[in-house]
Amino acid sequence: MKLAFYPLDIAYKVIDGAPLILIFGRTEKGEKICVVDGFEPYFYAEIENFSVIESIKKLVIDDNGRRLSVKSVELVEKSFLGTKKKLAKILCALPQDVPKLRAAVKNAVKTYEYDIKFTRRYLVDKNIILLARTEIEAKEISLFQGIRCFRLEFIEQSDELIKEKIVLAVDIETYNPLGKQFIPEEHPILMIALYSKNFRKVLTWKRFNSDANVEFLEGEADLLRRFGEIVKEINPDFITGYYSDGFDLPYINTRAKHHKIKLKLGADDSEMQAGDESVSITGILHIDIFKFVKRVFGRALGSSTYKLDDVAEVILGEKKHAVDIENLANTWDNSPELLAEFAKYNLQDAKITYNLFEKVLPNIEELVKIVGLSPFDISRIGFSQLVEWFIIKQLKQYNELIPNKPVAGQISERMNIKYKGAFVFEPVPGIYHDLVIFDFRSLYPTIITSHNISPDVLGCSCCRGMKNQNPELEKIWFCTSRQGFIASVLEDIIRRRMRIKPLLKQYPNDILLKARVDTLKLLANSFYGYLGFYASRWYCLECAETVTAFGRHYIKKVIDEASNNGFRIVYSDTDSIFLTLDGKTKESALKLVENINKELPDLMELEYEGYYPAGIFVSVKEGAYGAKKKYALVNEQGKLKIAGFETVRRNVSIIAKEAQENVLGIVLKENNKEKAIEYIKSVLSGLKERKVENEKVVIYTKLSKEIDDYDSIGPHVAVAKRMKAKGLPAGPGTLIKFIVGEGDGIIRDKARLPEEVEPGKYDGEYYINNQVLPAVEKIFEILGYKKDALLSGARQSYLNKFF
Repeated sequence: MKLAFYPLDIAYKVIDGAPLILIFGRTEKGEKICVVDGFEPYFYAEIENFSVIESIKKLVIDDNGRRLSVKSVELVEKSFLGTKKKLAKILCALPQDVPKLRAAVKNAVKTYEYDIKFTRRYLVDKNIILLARTEIEAKEISLFQGIRCFRLEFIEQSDELIKEKIVLAVDIETYNPLGKQFIPEEHPILMIALYSKNFRKVLTWKRFNSDANVEFLEGEADLLRRFGEIVKEINPDFITGYYSDGFDLPYINTRAKHHKIKLKLGADDSEMQAGDESVSITGILHIDIFKFVKRVFGRALGSSTYKLDDVAEVILGEKKHAVDIENLANTWDNSPELLAEFAKYNLQDAKITYNLFEKVLPNIEELVKIVGLSPFDISRIGFSQLVEWFIIKQLKQYNELIPNKPVAGQISERMNIKYKGAFVFEPVPGIYHDLVIFDFRSLYPTIITSHNISPDVLGCSCCRGMKNQNPELEKIWFCTSRQGFIASVLEDIIRRRMRIKPLLKQYPNDILLKARVDTLKLLANSFYGYLGFYASRWYCLECAETVTAFGRHYIKKVIDEASNNGFRIVYSDTDSIFLTLDGKTKESALKLVENINKELPDLMELEYEGYYPAGIFVSVKEGAYGAKKKYALVNEQGKLKIAGFETVRRNVSIIAKEAQENVLGIVLKENNKEKAIEYIKSVLSGLKERKVENEKVVIYTKLSKEIDDYDSIGPHVAVAKRMKAKGLPAGPGTLIKFIVGEGDGIIRDKARLPEEVEPGKYDGEYYINNQVLPAVEKIFEILGYKKDALLSGARQSYLNKFF
């Protein structure tokens, strides 16, 4: 039988003593199916003589009464970091046999690729991309109830990804008498919101006046059963939530077990599998948007926190429904007529989650195509793992062996190794005019490809002293006649992005093109970090330090060329350079860059980033030197570009950020020092008189470790202890919110949770001296005002040299 379908999820099951790969997908007519394929797990052992092969073939070990032996052995040859190796490919009966048989031979022979997950191995070896249109020839078999199954005979894929996807967003609200503390074993689920393209519903079990989107059940057990029914009815391709790995789905799972309900949501009628860090549903792709946004977008998101409300506002321009969610339990018990607002809140969260999923899905799809893993894995792993699996996916064409993961001793040793980083031309503090900025396009990735920096071509016998020699360390060089596989696969990414960028200019609103460009850029820029990452398989110190050495070489070359042509260098860091025109034209600066580019290797290019009428660089906390990566610019449209200032930091209050950004705007856009000083005095006065609203004095600080592991107790740790005493979660990674309240004592003794502080009952002097003044004093120092002048109004003339 011939069949076309879109594979969504992959799993495996041992049936009749053999592992079967299960590929769940949806046909073009919308029917869910399961495609079954046989696949043998294996690993490699390095072989020096044939007698070892015979010993391996005869190997038998006892595994708790089960006779475990090698299924078969094949002799193969592969490359390993530039060296040919003869290997035994050891095939095993079951995936769980691989580590056991490897342990039995590892003392006699060196072993490889024993730690590759079975389903990932299948996808890579078979070169199968999930979500891509797939044509198969298969024979229908009977395997699971409720889903048709087919035994695979032939498979062929196209580049076309699934277009019509069924997505279901889930969000829960729970009984919370302890506020933000949740005890799944004790506190029931009060509401479950479900949101899809053509479906939106809040399930609950206490009646109140509501709209048609609320369905009432008789109790929590019925609510959970109805949830399972709806999932089966909608039969989604994707289930998504926001922190659904850590809260929503594990909570649902726990409450179902409490009521002895089996939620058989899987396509094979299996239950949810809740691990330590993720929840999976066989045949349905569970995507936790929180994890993907945090790991892939990270700080580039520009959100003060990763809370749903903040992330949705930045990405979607949407906000949560306003309600005091911490009062839900009290409302449930005492004022059920008010529960309609909580139902709206619940449904809005599910809607926002659904919209976020739609927004980020193109990025997930692009990574699935490039890296070759499942969407489930792609949405949960960081960029070092994405790079690693991208390399692994390409290795078949190079017949290259995968290195083993480093062991604890290797990791510890690597972590202690330091090497020289990027070059920085430190700025002189001051205000500058007519600035132009140039950036190297993908500096480190293009250095890797241009100079063939790859561990398999390190220190070849033929190319010492040639163009790929480390410019500062003569003992390190890379081959010029044979391209290394790391440099080769990275070059493919760079050239792909170069081909797509012109299309994006032509179609700027094409979300798929934008996702592709952004994803390729993020992946390419991660290669350098991966080569120097202590836990990577392809760790190479010589590669990492050569990349930064060439980076210093090229940026210094640009600085020298610019200086020789009469340009004044203001600042330079890693891959960018700031020049002042000082009477020259923008065209002369562009001509300089054009001449520099003629001398650069292929793929390397210095690009024009922009012209800025004004910019400011401030000094470091102590000393006269300019602070690195800390400046503010204003472009020709009057928009501020701020780097390194408190406005982009999380552990600073909103009032301090606002004050700093407004001062920078007044100084750079209006060039009005007097207006800036009057503005900041009004802010300080507002704090002193405590007229600034509490919301603007909240400080956010993340816990980096367990509370008991802190040697000194800062205000955020003190508040974390208060949270813990109240039964609220407060562990590593928790974002602590606090206000420094009024009264006597040291700061940590006055730090309180925001809800504990009445309006205006904060320590105004603390916010003046520890938040606002530190945020602006270096700016006013450039303007000629000392810190005391901001408080007293006395003009300081000693810094008139800046004007």
